[in-house]
Amino acid sequence: MAKRSKKAARTVEEPSPLLERLKEIAAASGLEVREERLLREAGYSVRSGVCRVSEQEVLLLDKNATPAERIEAICGVLQGRDLDDVFIEPEFRRAIGGRALPPQDDEGPAAPAA
Repeated sequence: MAKRSKKAARTVEEPSPLLERLKEIAAASGLEVREERLLREAGYSVRSGVCRVSEQEVLLLDKNATPAERIEAICGVLQGRDLDDVFIEPEFRRAIGGRALPPQDDEGPAAPAA
């Protein structure tokens, strides 16, 4: 008889529709979204976030993080981006935290009424 390995079975993560839609929104806002195993070394802490590679902004999501942690990371990044040109369903916009940036007037401040 063959011996069975005592390795722990890897759990298969259920895809999160919220996480997948948030990644699509991030990509539509101009970010390249990548999920990678972020290595941890002694002396520093690694977390999901945005970095710049050449001229492209890249959102790195830690594959070892829970879906909730990845959702939180994406929402945190999207809150600071101009999302006016990206279609976002109201429930996803609420998850992100509402309108990211106030509208900008091209004409400057309005003159007071006389």
